[in-house]
Order: sequence, then structure tokens, then C-alpha cells
Amino acid sequence: MTALPRLPIMPLLLAAHILSVVLWIGGMAFVTTVVLPALARLPAGQRIPAFLEIERRFGRQARVWVLIAGASGAGLLARLHLEGLMGTAHGLWLDAMIAFWGLFALLLFVAEPAFLHRRLQERASRDGEAARVLLLRGHVVLLALALFVVAAAVLGAQGAG
Repeated sequence: MTALPRLPIMPLLLAAHILSVVLWIGGMAFVTTVVLPALARLPAGQRIPAFLEIERRFGRQARVWVLIAGASGAGLLARLHLEGLMGTAHGLWLDAMIAFWGLFALLLFVAEPAFLHRRLQERASRDGEAARVLLLRGHVVLLALALFVVAAAVLGAQGAG
């Protein structure tokens, strides 16, 4: 009986990790730079409901991408034996990736369903434009942080960290 060929796990983990991060952060960039600014064209009372409809669809995808990024990242961490870098000056990029992933997982899986959407709708009922601007500012901060972490991770993984 012939054995099944072994799957090349490292390239698969790396591909899954990079693709999930590209789709997650790329989607966040699209929402931040295209969707939220475009909502300003709608009447103020329609801005947040329109955003929540778009976010509902993208949010499902983002949760999948974040889960895949976390699982593949944990696999890479274990296979590459990078645990020793955590908490060191040379591993700050790794700590930043894990912290940002944790922040996003908390936002997507806990904060949004528990209270963020409700508070956003309450704020929008008082002032739709102020709610949109607040949402845009929060997304800009998250996107800037994401881009910084991605750049640091690329440099750190290449030995520049």
C-alpha cells in the first residue's frame, strides 16, 4: 500500500495566514477609505443604518478571516518555535501582531454584538453625521495601527526587528 503524500504544512499555513490578513485588513481599508466617506452623500438619518447593513455582511467575512489568521498564526508560531521571541525586543513585532489580533477578535466577537452597534444606533438617532464621523475616526485609527503592525511584522519576520 502506498502512503499518501505529506502536505507541505508550512507553505499552507503561511499562505492561509497571509491571505486571511490581506482580506481582513484590505476589507477594513475599503470600509475606512471608501464606504464610510461615501455614506456622507446619504441623508443623515440613513448613514448609520446603511453602514450597519454593509458591516453585517462584511462582519461575517471579517470574523472568518480573523479566525483563520489566528489559527494559522498559532500554527506558524508553534512550527517555527517563535515563542522565545515573545516579550523580547526582537519579538516586539510578534507581540504587536498578537495584540492587534486580540483587539480585533474582541471587537468583532464581543464588543460589536454586546454593545457597540446599539450605542452607534443611539448616537445616530441624535446626530447621524456625528455618528458617521466618530465611526470614521475610529476606523482610521484602527487602519493606521493595522498598517503599522503589518509593516513591523514584515520587517521583524525578515530579521530587521
